[in-house]
Amino acid sequence: MNIRQGKPDDIFEIAEIYNNSVRELCKNEYSQEIISLWASSVTPESRLKSIKNGSLWVAEIEGKIAGYLVSVSGELIALFIGSSFSGFGIGRALGELGISLARKDGKEVKLESTLTAAPFYEKLGFVEVNRGNFTHGNSDIKIPIINMVLS
Repeated sequence: MNIRQGKPDDIFEIAEIYNNSVRELCKNEYSQEIISLWASSVTPESRLKSIKNGSLWVAEIEGKIAGYLVSVSGELIALFIGSSFSGFGIGRALGELGISLARKDGKEVKLESTLTAAPFYEKLGFVEVNRGNFTHGNSDIKIPIINMVLS
């Protein structure tokens, strides 16, 4: 596995990972209506800002993007793994990188976890603070999430 910063040429492959992850890994905790709206709510180009500011990282297996992370000071914003790559430690590697990047300034790390990913984040040391709806992006879709923190 190779982890590197994302490049503008990656946006379509990253979009495929996002779409696949939402549709396949989250389907047991979310309704099909939410999944359909959610999976189509983000354009590939929307990730260019995170790529340009250096906050988006990808994990590659044999030259193919298997997952990605967006992390800024104090917050893990996104971590998505393709369903065929789930369970191989890619999420853990990206999560640990994201934590280290988010803690650069010595801050606690917060995140909005999907209902699906909460047990994964608990294994990384995060604890639930409360529940709500996803706040990032410009969508009106109400996606239930769990607010978590790592002190």
